Amino acid sequence: MPILSFSTKVLDKKTLAQDVILLSFSRPEEFDFKAGQFITLAIEKDGEKKNRSYSILSPPSQKDSLDLAIKIVEDGFASEVFDSTQIGDSFEGKGPFGHFVFDNVDENKEMWFIGGGTGLAPLYSMVKEYLLNSTDRRFVLLFSVKTQNDLFLHQELLRLEQNTANFTYKPTLTREEWDGLMGRVTKHLPESTKNKTFYICGLKELVLDSKAALENLGVAKENLKFERYT
Repeated sequence: MPILSFSTKVLDKKTLAQDVILLSFSRPEEFDFKAGQFITLAIEKDGEKKNRSYSILSPPSQKDSLDLAIKIVEDGFASEVFDSTQIGDSFEGKGPFGHFVFDNVDENKEMWFIGGGTGLAPLYSMVKEYLLNSTDRRFVLLFSVKTQNDLFLHQELLRLEQNTANFTYKPTLTREEWDGLMGRVTKHLPESTKNKTFYICGLKELVLDSKAALENLGVAKENLKFERYT
């Protein structure tokens, strides 16, 4: 797909979790992407301009907007800009970029999506784009955050699980007790990895630990797809 430079406007801004916001941007008609890819935004502050990369949360079939899940970091260059961003503000974007995309001709029957924090974004895009047309496959989403306050899109994913026979949602908390799963994602990997493909996204430690654990379980290289956030 061609890489485009484009201007985009903020259509909506919502709080997703205590330190994660959703920004919806206008999507240029000519812009296309694959689920799992990312764009860069030019962020300007105090006369300085920096490019920042963000995975696209929305699926490609959602034509009316490009949604991003953005972690707000204290004193972060982009975070300070996004904190004060309002509907109607303009940004310069470029993309799509990235090779962390869903393989729709994969013959494995179970797809595992393993993410932490805003690493959920590309996985969510893949699930939303392919789940309903993949009735012969099972999709499992294993999502790790520290506390219940860090969970986002939680109610939507619970509803999706309830209404979709071939989707399982497994949220796990690493720093709070609750009724659900607890501990790192590596505690909740499947016993058998046969006929399964794994998509992993998040910070370096989660990705490397998950990858190592799955390799120890015998998962072949071609069935391990990952993207690391810095």
